[in-house]
Amino acid sequence: MKIKNKYQPRPIRFVELFEVENWTIKIYSISIVNELVSAENLHHAKANLQAWLEKSKAYDLETYNIATLILHEGKEGCFAIINWWIDDNMLQNFVYLKPNGENEYRLYSQDGMATCVWEMEIWWHERNAWVKHVLMKNEKPDFESYLKEQL
Repeated sequence: MKIKNKYQPRPIRFVELFEVENWTIKIYSISIVNELVSAENLHHAKANLQAWLEKSKAYDLETYNIATLILHEGKEGCFAIINWWIDDNMLQNFVYLKPNGENEYRLYSQDGMATCVWEMEIWWHERNAWVKHVLMKNEKPDFESYLKEQL
């Protein structure tokens, strides 16, 4: 069996810390077409954040009101991968896709889709930062330092 596409690095950039309601979101960008995702894709994703974060109420578990949003412009369109830590050390994750030429994101992870190799680099960084600043300091978690540590 042959793999269709050879791996090529893509620019991964931290965009900003964004506040919505009582949440702080670390926003990252990955793009196959530019250094950063387009302002339009960023705007559309931000407009959906409040609704996406409502899914954090699915379980009766602590969320810490800190999330990570990865916007990834790929060949299919712009993926929005949003996740947050729940119950100390588990990740709740949702993937949305805004197909090329469309204006709306739709849920893409309902059948188990999680993340790709480029997005996993951010997950790995965020996992290590969470362990370092929160789990290793469980008596006095340092959420501020976690938010300041960006890939």
